[in-house]
Amino acid sequence: MTRHLIHIGYPKTGSNFLRRWFAGHPQLAFAHGGMAGFQDLYDIVRQASAPPSATRYRVTSAEGFATPQPSFGEALANHDLPQPVSMAEAQRAVCSTLAELFPNAMILLVTRGFAAAIVSLYSQYARTAGWYDFAQFCGAIEETPSLLDYCALIDVYAGAFGRENVIVMPYELLRDDADAFTHALESRLGLDHFAPPRERVNASLSAEEMYWYPRLTRAVRRLPSKRVGQFYARAAFSNRLRLPIRMLNRLRPGAAINADAIPQSLIDSLRGHAACLRHDPLYTPYANNYLFGS
Repeated sequence: MTRHLIHIGYPKTGSNFLRRWFAGHPQLAFAHGGMAGFQDLYDIVRQASAPPSATRYRVTSAEGFATPQPSFGEALANHDLPQPVSMAEAQRAVCSTLAELFPNAMILLVTRGFAAAIVSLYSQYARTAGWYDFAQFCGAIEETPSLLDYCALIDVYAGAFGRENVIVMPYELLRDDADAFTHALESRLGLDHFAPPRERVNASLSAEEMYWYPRLTRAVRRLPSKRVGQFYARAAFSNRLRLPIRMLNRLRPGAAINADAIPQSLIDSLRGHAACLRHDPLYTPYANNYLFGS
């Protein structure tokens, strides 16, 4: 019987890389932006009339499942939209909906060490026309404790799908050895091996780009033209302003945006949020990334 695999994120944990692997694996059915391997309702009909396939899992993938946001999936992120419910409530609501639709699914959750996750999340925020500086962004994360509470989210999905059906893996293994990562996942799912792609996808901004994009965004937001704002947002998302930023940074070097700039209070607030993974052998090489020794 074909099963369902739901990849729920987190953001900036190699999701685009994994989606390329899902799409290429001969035993997985995956459609970018679709659900359970179907692009839309019409695709169900089209696939039904095709020859039988070797599909073992139908895959749904969206990192927004782990961190729901009001404008998720829109062409241009809208950071002005209010968050009507808490992050924890939104996470539980997404899990509940998925469990109602696909009660027998397997869940794949990919985590990232806290410091690197914060910097990479800020990179994504900056390239989607966010205007907070790094200190403000870190403050917002500290005020949203469930955002990076890995154990809490694991508990939510384990309660809905069963702990044996929740696969949790570190992004660091994917970064260091994509072949070992996919081998481990295939072993859990009972799949034959399919080599992962080699090139990086959706790389983070550089430290200088993370410094300058929010400042440029604040300047653009003061302009009266909505069209200019939309043009800028598209340019920022594709990082087309990297050369002007390089020139700006030579004239006026900005502060480095890296793990060393994260306030200690934020790091302290994350201690224990990955403690449930302490004895998982996949996480042993990355103990410091997840604050296991703290």
